[in-house]
Amino acid sequence: MLKYNPPKMTIVYHFEQRSNDQYFHDIPVDANMLATQTCDEIVSHLYVTEAYYFNPKQVSRNQLIRLVNMLQSNLPPET
Repeated sequence: MLKYNPPKMTIVYHFEQRSNDQYFHDIPVDANMLATQTCDEIVSHLYVTEAYYFNPKQVSRNQLIRLVNMLQSNLPPET
């Protein structure tokens, strides 16, 4: 899930032992980073800082690129 103002991603996940239970983890994404860095740089940063949640075997790079592009495209205008 995405939230645009302030920008963040929410990961919905479950554990194999408790497949009926859902858990949520919010990942704030710095608006300045979205405005000044490339999508690839941000995705690489997320893979490092949120390694527990963004296992490349479970969450593809293309999926994260699509989500970060959506966040970048919907940045609120600067005042």
